[in-house]
Amino acid sequence: MSDHVKVYLKGKPGHEDLHFKDEDAKLIRRLREKNREDADREYRKNHADHCFRCGTKSLVEIERGDIKIDICANENCGAIHLDPGELENILKDEKAVKGIRKSFLSIFK
Repeated sequence: MSDHVKVYLKGKPGHEDLHFKDEDAKLIRRLREKNREDADREYRKNHADHCFRCGTKSLVEIERGDIKIDICANENCGAIHLDPGELENILKDEKAVKGIRKSFLSIFK
């Protein structure tokens, strides 16, 4: 004796199609986000030593004690690049501010 089971799918006709459409949309969003992250990572890698202000590959790192800052050595620019937390460290140490200023100005002599 065999038992038969009836299965009923709830929802409107095409419900399965909607499910797969939603899954595809989620996948596309994840792929786009990964692509944005990869593109951002690649851009940062390729432009690591470029000045954000003038665009030239002219950043030099100056180190005084525990503080390191990047300065654009381009004669017409001189932009100062600070990493997160560096400004707070500079402001804590007045001697470092004077030393960095001296190092910065020595680049243009």
